[in-house]
Amino acid sequence: MKKHVDFTLQDGIAVITMDSPPVNAFTDALHDDFRSTLATLAGQAVRVAIITGTGKYFQAGGDMNRFLTLKTPADAKAFVELAQDFMNAIAATPYPTIAAVNGYALGGGLEIALACDIRVASSSAILGLPEARYGILAGAGGTQRLARLVGPGRAKLMMYTGRQFTAGEALELGLVEQVSAPEQLLANSMNIAREIADNSPIAVRHIKHCVDEGLDLPLEQALALERDYWAGLIPHGDYLEGVQAWLEKRQPDYPDPPASQGL
Repeated sequence: MKKHVDFTLQDGIAVITMDSPPVNAFTDALHDDFRSTLATLAGQAVRVAIITGTGKYFQAGGDMNRFLTLKTPADAKAFVELAQDFMNAIAATPYPTIAAVNGYALGGGLEIALACDIRVASSSAILGLPEARYGILAGAGGTQRLARLVGPGRAKLMMYTGRQFTAGEALELGLVEQVSAPEQLLANSMNIAREIADNSPIAVRHIKHCVDEGLDLPLEQALALERDYWAGLIPHGDYLEGVQAWLEKRQPDYPDPPASQGL
C-alpha cells in the first residue's frame, strides 16, 4: 500500500516527505500516515526534523471534496478539531522542525509550515491562506499562528484578501526565515539541521519549550520560566561537555537526546 507520508532518519536528522499526488492535499490518508510517522519518530533519537513535499506542492490545503460532506456545525467542528490536533502534534514535537517549502503551501499546507519552528522556502514557492474566497477561515491554527508570527495587521491582510504570496514577499513579511534556490532547498535546510544537530539536543529542546511557552506570558513570568529551564539543564550534564570542549578547543560530543516524547 502506498504511503502518503514517509521519512528517513540519519545522524539524528529526520526528513519527513509528503507524497500524495497530485497536490499533497490534506486527506484522511495523508493525515493518518503523518500521525503514524510522528508516532514512530517519538521513539527515536531525533535531533531535528525537516518537513517537505514532492513535486510542485508542499501541501495545497484541504480536500475540497471533503468540505462538501460537512453539513452541520457539529460536522464542521469535528473536522476542525481533527485538523487543529494534527497541527498541534507537529508544533508539540520536542525536537526542532524545519519546513522546507518546495512549492505551493496554501491553506492547510501553510498551516503545517506555521506549526514548524523554522521555514525555508524555495524561490518558486507560493504561500497563502485563501480560505475567505471559499466562505471559510484558516481553522487549523492559521488565524492564530500567522498573527503571532507576522503580526495581526499583516495576518489580516493575507487572510482578508486571500492573496497568494511569492517566497520573496513571504520573506519580507517575516512569514519565512530564508529563501533558497529550488535545487538547493533540501541541501540548505539540511545545513541548518546539521548546525542545530551539532549542538546539545537537550539545550535545543529546552530553548524550544522556553520560547513557545513564554510567548504569551507577561515578561516577568517569562523570565521566571527562563530561569527554571536554565537551571533544569544542569542535571543533564551537557554543559560540562560543552565547557570542556571549549577549553580543549575541540567540537563537543553530546549524547543522543532522550525519546522524543519529552525533554
